Amino acid sequence: MDAITMKTIKSQHTEFSLFPVLAGAVLLAGGGPAIARDYFDPGLLSLGGAQSATTDLSAFETAGQIPPGTYLVSLFVNQRDQGQHKLEFREEGHGKIQPDLTPAFLHELGINTQALPAFAGLPQEVPVKDLAALIPESQIRFDFAQLRLELSIPQIAMQPNAQGSADPALWDNGVPAMLLNYNLNGGRNWQNAQAGIDKSTQTNLFASVRGGINLQAWRLRSDMTYTRNTSDLMNGGSQTTQRTDFSNTFVQRDIPVWRSEVLAGENSTDSDVFDGIPFRGIRLNSSEDMLPNSLRGFAPVISGIAQTNARVTVSQNGNVVYQTYVAPGPFRINDLFQNGQSGDMTVTITEADGTVRTQSVAFSSLPVMRRPGSLKYELTAGRYNGGITVGSKEATFVSGTAIYGLPYDVTLYGGALLARDYTSLVAGTGLSLGKFGALSTDVTTSSAKLQGQNERQQGTSYRVRYAKSLLSTGTSVDLTAYRYSTRHYYSFADFNNLGYQLNEDQVPWALERQRSSFQVRLSQQLGSLGSLYLSGTRNDYWGNDKVMNTVSAGYNASFRGISYGVAYSIDRIKRDDGSWPENRQLSLNVQIPLRLFSPTPALNNTYASYQMTHNNEGQVQQQTGINGSALDDRLSYSVMQGWSNSQTKSTSTLNAGYQGSKGMANLGYSYSSQNRSLNMGGNGAIVVHPEGVTLSQMLGSSIVVVSAPGAAGVRVMNGNIQTDSRGYAVVPYLSNYQSNSISLNPSTLPDDVDITQSSLNVYPTKGAVVMANFTTRIGYQALVTLQQGETPVPFGALVTVENTTGSEPNTGIVGDAGQVYLSGLPEQGRLRVKWGNGASQQCAASFSLINVSASSPNNPIRLLAARCE
Repeated sequence: MDAITMKTIKSQHTEFSLFPVLAGAVLLAGGGPAIARDYFDPGLLSLGGAQSATTDLSAFETAGQIPPGTYLVSLFVNQRDQGQHKLEFREEGHGKIQPDLTPAFLHELGINTQALPAFAGLPQEVPVKDLAALIPESQIRFDFAQLRLELSIPQIAMQPNAQGSADPALWDNGVPAMLLNYNLNGGRNWQNAQAGIDKSTQTNLFASVRGGINLQAWRLRSDMTYTRNTSDLMNGGSQTTQRTDFSNTFVQRDIPVWRSEVLAGENSTDSDVFDGIPFRGIRLNSSEDMLPNSLRGFAPVISGIAQTNARVTVSQNGNVVYQTYVAPGPFRINDLFQNGQSGDMTVTITEADGTVRTQSVAFSSLPVMRRPGSLKYELTAGRYNGGITVGSKEATFVSGTAIYGLPYDVTLYGGALLARDYTSLVAGTGLSLGKFGALSTDVTTSSAKLQGQNERQQGTSYRVRYAKSLLSTGTSVDLTAYRYSTRHYYSFADFNNLGYQLNEDQVPWALERQRSSFQVRLSQQLGSLGSLYLSGTRNDYWGNDKVMNTVSAGYNASFRGISYGVAYSIDRIKRDDGSWPENRQLSLNVQIPLRLFSPTPALNNTYASYQMTHNNEGQVQQQTGINGSALDDRLSYSVMQGWSNSQTKSTSTLNAGYQGSKGMANLGYSYSSQNRSLNMGGNGAIVVHPEGVTLSQMLGSSIVVVSAPGAAGVRVMNGNIQTDSRGYAVVPYLSNYQSNSISLNPSTLPDDVDITQSSLNVYPTKGAVVMANFTTRIGYQALVTLQQGETPVPFGALVTVENTTGSEPNTGIVGDAGQVYLSGLPEQGRLRVKWGNGASQQCAASFSLINVSASSPNNPIRLLAARCE
């Protein structure tokens, strides 16, 4: 056997080495129809046509026949991957081989065995004899060469909502663990002396940490953010401000029987009925995550235009929730945490020259629509915990909301919020408009007794929301909403914050009482001509004529690999006098792949780019440069040169980033005649679990720790992840309460490591840390030639390595000339060989690999002869 053949054996190795079996099947599969049963003489496989002992090969006498035994198979039900399973295949008579499928196992695969009459009274752990007789029109197909087992089951026999759902009995709370997500970035800006401006240096640092502890079904979580800003003036003066905030500290657990969860601590109520309310208290709510094919939450996509290497900060309810650096040009942020917080987000863009702009991003849920008979509820009791003012009323309140689906695509919802001196009620309905989308309308009333007033203020707020995705015209309306509030309507946030001073980092209009609000997010696909998008909000307020507009719109297309686009935005820019006038920007960008000019592989992911920005004050900025990625897209880079008609005539920028299994790091530098700036950052996670400490990329809700001891550098087929030096890795994003397939790439295994199973399914609960334990065999690989006397050991004999560690036996099957491939061998050991039940059909052989070298530098397999006695 050559090295290529042996590498193939290694990558497909299961419980047995399959090469000899497949070779026998190939030899026996040919031939036309025969009147009598075929017989194959095992002696023909021996050298010279003679053999002192024979093996029963009757299983191979029929073309396509499967020998009975235990196989590790890839299982598919109605073309849906169910992962790898070890199944026993038995002969059911007339040469027919069938897998052992118990009613309990079939139920786990999504078949509705509890409702099918044919399964009534059958023992749950006893394999069924004829699946087609129990489930008419069902079929079983087994591809022996690929070890692929396919079950075709009529949909009527499947459990309701089986697609994308999992039996609650499979939900895994995971192992005890400690989690730590971290994000750290900082920058320094050197400002040169200019007319009226002294030379200065500004340094800023931002760090955020999301920590957690898991113990059985309980989840403890807490967020911490730290900001520090220092200004050093030419005259030696220095000013430093810093702030540390702890937020979203809570303990939570599931209540599977109720399909609900309970939370105690700091969080926010849902915003689909009332506006989201930040609170400190306790909440009981239904969990849509436990339902199949449910939405996994919502976070807005934030887009804008940066003129330099800018710092983008996102805050919500007075807390900084996100900060990053972006390169010049249009940017989109789509990785905000779904942390349960609600309320509008404030996006602050700080340019390298110190210019500050801001925009508001509405954060609301989609229209509330439920299936008939479906109930979503929430009960909350606690204190208001908003943070946009220096202190607040922190009123104690109780609230409850319910959303219920009725027949004919109608949904009713409502709620009540009660506090001392404040009451609010809401009632609304949602209606499906079929192919035209979904619409919801509601009315909210408030009755508030304000501080220093004797009479209660009563008002009403009306809201209409609409959503539709992918109409036949190619239009996608993510959310369109309009709200109008009467003069004496006060939201619960207004009631708590009125009369208190705004925090310094808040925009001046944050306490204005809203009169009306309009928001829209939509896109239009134009086929080969590209796509359009629009996101905008318009707010006005009682007591003044101030109107706040935020718009992000654009057009993107490509032609023969060249991509281009136009973007337009409206935001607010902070002036030196403290005013925030409206700022309008128009941007044009073009990106050309360099592979159009040369077939060199190094240029496959390299692009030349140009972009131009023009604002409403006549300032024009142009930039051109090179950007791309390398190392399987783990490394990204860009080098750009810019020109402007403002005081800063030219600017040079350099950005680089690296994404690895253990986190991400980035670096940016810009230079102009007026200033220089340097920024750097990184993020990742640390997971402490029962088997040690593993570094990871940023974590999502639930995660899996891959355990393959001794298998370093193995690629996990769930993203750009590979195991560390101990054989551990973290897959940072899983679907809660659903089946998640975790696979290792056998071709990336080290030469001295083999695995008995390459894929596992896990079913994590919310926030769980689940272990995916892969059994590894660590040791030598060898092609052993077994001799008994002067003749080879019979073809088909089973070879077992004695005294092996681990739960899986280390076995192989003898092929031609007494050869057997084995992996995970120690330097010295003993082999047990068996080709029958008689004493003369068994033997044992000792082996030693101490002085045996690999067959070649590129082939780790050792060649060895052993005598079997």
